[in-house]
Amino acid sequence: MDLVFNDTDKGIIKIDPRTKFFMFLASGCLTLSSFSDLGTIVFTAFLCVILGLCGKPVLALKAAGVFFLTVFFRFTMDASLGAPKVIVGILSMLSTAVMFSFPMILSLIIIVKTTKISHFISAFQAMKLPIKVIVPFAVFFRFLPTVSDEWTGIRKAMAFRGISLSPAEVIKHPWRTIEYILIPMLFASINVMDELAAATMARGMDVDIKRSSYEEVKLKAIDYILMVLLIAMVAVSIILGNMVKGGSTI
Repeated sequence: MDLVFNDTDKGIIKIDPRTKFFMFLASGCLTLSSFSDLGTIVFTAFLCVILGLCGKPVLALKAAGVFFLTVFFRFTMDASLGAPKVIVGILSMLSTAVMFSFPMILSLIIIVKTTKISHFISAFQAMKLPIKVIVPFAVFFRFLPTVSDEWTGIRKAMAFRGISLSPAEVIKHPWRTIEYILIPMLFASINVMDELAAATMARGMDVDIKRSSYEEVKLKAIDYILMVLLIAMVAVSIILGNMVKGGSTI
């Protein structure tokens, strides 16, 4: 299969993989540099809209639901009264970590769910990157859905044997979790990596020569508009975050 996950031809907009990668870098800058709740919320909502316009509206709605539920939970924890301070602090810390890391997770989902492998390789070749840099990225993004399929198979196999993989059972029986989940996943991952490496070699990807492609690689107006919007939102979010950190009122 040429796609990383699913069909990308149903989207309203078509974004170059370089723009998506820039989106991921911008999300990283926001996560590591911004302390603004409002900036993070607006940026994440923007990414959800992009994901929906790229042909994944259902996934975008699910991501938005999880994110705003996390935001609601965080502010509820901050405003909670009468609950043990230790528990409130731990839950607030976890929800804050999820909230501020969500843009990076969502931008990675956009890359994985809406990008063809061939389009990805062509775009990075247009950046004059060596093939030794491109191939590991391509293998990594192809590795994610394959491991996801393996995980689905393991869950079905455990269900047939009457073994529950619920969080409560995992906590109650950690050694059984290692035996029935981690070890099969480890061996499955090793086999997947071997197969992907063999497929890469069979296609001649290790040869550092210019390769032709059917994919059109060109930054369009929508790509430049998105890059400008991303830079603006990250800059404003960092400024607002520094104002909040410094104790200023907005």
